[in-house]
Amino acid sequence: MEILTKGTKVKKIFGEENPKLKGYIVFEDNWITEFDKVLLNKDGDMFLVLDFKEVIENILIMDTLPYESGWREQKFSCMKLDKVVNVGDVFYTYT
Repeated sequence: MEILTKGTKVKKIFGEENPKLKGYIVFEDNWITEFDKVLLNKDGDMFLVLDFKEVIENILIMDTLPYESGWREQKFSCMKLDKVVNVGDVFYTYT
């Protein structure tokens, strides 16, 4: 078992505001992909990935541009895991 040294934090957990994605988590980084089927937390507990989706959201990059919109579309990796997690939890891939 090898754990990558780079972890990524849970940024958001969808709830009632988006019923289609309720229970899905969003990570800060997009380097965890649909090919990752098992994630580990800092304690070494295993979490199985039940489903993977990509979500596109509009993000305000800069609000001071006079002739150009500061909004950009950004993709986020969303996963549904087999156990409950919290915002701020750090996960690593299992290889």
